[in-house]
Amino acid sequence: MSNTNARTRSERAANLRIDRYPWRAWFAKAATWESLGRLGIAVAVAVVIVIFVRAWEPPFAYRQGFVPQRSILARVPFQVVDEVKTEVLKSQAAREVYCVYENRNEAIVQLAGALRDTLQALHEVPDVTSLTKPQIALLDVLGVSDGEPMPQKIPHEAALEAIHKTLAGSSDWSKYTSAMREVLDPILETGTLKTLAHDLELGNQRYIRVIKPGIENQHIDVEVQRVRLAELNNSLRTSLIREIQNLFPNEESKTLAQLVYNYLSLNLPETLTLNTDRSNKARQEAIAAVKPAMVSYDPNFGSIVPIGKMLGEKEIALLRAEHAAYTSKLNWKLRLQRLAAFCGLITALYVLVGFFIYQSLDRTLITDTIKLTQVLGVCLGCVILSVLAASDPLRAEVAPVTLTAIVATIAFGRPTSLMLMAALSLLISFCSRVDLSEFIVLSSAAAAATLLCGRIRNRTRLIYVGLGVATVVFFTVLGLGVMTGQSGGVITDGPAMSGIQTFTNSLFPVRLINEAAWQAVIVFACGPLMAGLLPVFERLLDVQTDLSLLELSDMSHPLLRQLAQRAPGTYNHSISVAALAESAAEAIGANGLLVRVGACFHDIGKMFKPNYFVENQTPGANRHDTLQPAMSTLIIIAHVKDGADLGRKHKLPKRIIDFIEQHHGTTLVEYFFRMATKKSEQDPHAVEVAENTYRYPGPKPQTREAAVLMLADAVESASRALVEPTPSRLQNLVEQIAMKKLLDGQFEECALTLKELELIKTSLTKSLTAIYHGRIKYPEKQSAS
Repeated sequence: MSNTNARTRSERAANLRIDRYPWRAWFAKAATWESLGRLGIAVAVAVVIVIFVRAWEPPFAYRQGFVPQRSILARVPFQVVDEVKTEVLKSQAAREVYCVYENRNEAIVQLAGALRDTLQALHEVPDVTSLTKPQIALLDVLGVSDGEPMPQKIPHEAALEAIHKTLAGSSDWSKYTSAMREVLDPILETGTLKTLAHDLELGNQRYIRVIKPGIENQHIDVEVQRVRLAELNNSLRTSLIREIQNLFPNEESKTLAQLVYNYLSLNLPETLTLNTDRSNKARQEAIAAVKPAMVSYDPNFGSIVPIGKMLGEKEIALLRAEHAAYTSKLNWKLRLQRLAAFCGLITALYVLVGFFIYQSLDRTLITDTIKLTQVLGVCLGCVILSVLAASDPLRAEVAPVTLTAIVATIAFGRPTSLMLMAALSLLISFCSRVDLSEFIVLSSAAAAATLLCGRIRNRTRLIYVGLGVATVVFFTVLGLGVMTGQSGGVITDGPAMSGIQTFTNSLFPVRLINEAAWQAVIVFACGPLMAGLLPVFERLLDVQTDLSLLELSDMSHPLLRQLAQRAPGTYNHSISVAALAESAAEAIGANGLLVRVGACFHDIGKMFKPNYFVENQTPGANRHDTLQPAMSTLIIIAHVKDGADLGRKHKLPKRIIDFIEQHHGTTLVEYFFRMATKKSEQDPHAVEVAENTYRYPGPKPQTREAAVLMLADAVESASRALVEPTPSRLQNLVEQIAMKKLLDGQFEECALTLKELELIKTSLTKSLTAIYHGRIKYPEKQSAS
């Protein structure tokens, strides 16, 4: 009879489906929401970098101390401010401004009233014999003239006669008041001043601006000679004689005018005071109104910086102005081209680094959203800080690169750090200077920091790392300076020269060494700085250095103290597992200290129900005897979840919590599963026992360290049940347990190889043999008969 289920060769070939388009599977994976979310994060970081560095514009590629090897020409016409001429114009504007003076003229009004009272008092004296001593003294003062037109002294009789005849009646007093008003009103309006209160640099010396107190919007501009007392006295005498003689045509009026002048010239007060605030404000407004003096440059004008001239502050300012003019005139097509080129660079770096990590390193850095965010965050911070630090005069972009290299090495490992820092060094070089020497210096610092930054067991290690990287950077800058003839402080005496020729210049070696030393000092400072920032990065990136792991392994940790008190058997078991696992991990090149710390905490969940675990039970007392296998299994399995929750509550690092969750993987609770199976076989009505209900929830070990802990935990527990733990029995025990875990698929999700598994088994066997080594039985001491 033929087999109806048999298929022909053609049918079998047709049934074998081979996808000729593997990109479909890639597209299916990338089309998930989680993958799109990670892609969005990467795009967002790229957009931030593009906006921050203004990728649509070329970077400014010059620094102070750079020596151009050819003349630098202007690419577009531009103008720069002539600082010298502008300062001259501002100084002239400050000198020409009218300073503001306040006119408080009440003292002149009072002086005029006092003069009238004096004249009236003298008018009432009938003759010279009736004068009092004060009146005589007053006449002596008023009657003296030291200038033209009356150089002689006026006698008392003549003075009294002039007062009596000129001011005889009330109408004469009215005329006198009118004459004084004509003379004094202009003085009251403009005020009086002995000397100017401002010097030549602060304001105009010919004119001032006069205001009245409390009146802000009214002012008059007055020539200084009109208000200066020394010059005012001359015009005052002329005005008094003219006005009084016009109103009093007698001969004695001239004498009266002289008397009034003498009184006023002796007592005329200063009424103008400088208003400093308003004067300063007027000066600042005048200076602000000055338009800068501009100097024009044209592409046909010639070089803006000649060949071989070291760039100083003046040259850098000129080149920045030319760069700003050039970028402002870029049309949208050129800007779009530069933007597309920069985006292409970032995309290429994304693809290159991502493919390298995905194929060779820890894929979770790409497939895990949190880890990807951490990687991109570190890269973004490095680019931003480096671009900010690259500007003159700091030039410290090597410092953020060095710090980032140390952080990346600690958080992501050396291979990842080397690839990331190579890409970042290239990107930063394009963002700052587009210079090959810049890329070499940055990449050498990053590579040195990555390779020298090993396991950090103390903070002094970071200082040594900083010293080592500083040495590498020093000689790198020195070598580049000799080869290119450039440094931060190079100066040449003539046209551009080659590196060797420039090195012979007397000033070049000193400046080059100074630049190299400055870069080395900056890098060296990164070591102590990183020692202080290390706890911050450990918390942000959820990584642990050996330093933090040593702190966690301290047996005075609250959780370990509680474990020792509540479950002493489990505590001793954890210490033993830690010793076994550390040696095994170091045998395969894994992090033994991390495994030791994870082993110390892996069974902390047992402290909730310690008496249900065999290592804490006293002989003859087993609480599982009264429980069903399924219930016992739930209690046993629960210690994994309880331990993880307890670790999160006490803020244990995620890597330690991973050990708690993964140290049993999805292994079978074999003892209770067999017990349940046996009971099921004895009961014909019982339901078949499902193996999945007797397995730990997992996950399986995700790292080699977790796999080592799983094996060490299993063999340590099993070795306690051996009656005679001889080396051969211990070796067979380790072999059986390792093979069982391997066949059960517990190592499928970690990077453990069969060769490494053999090394682990050998290490565990040696460690167990050392623990259970045979001892010499000493003969009992016999008593003397």
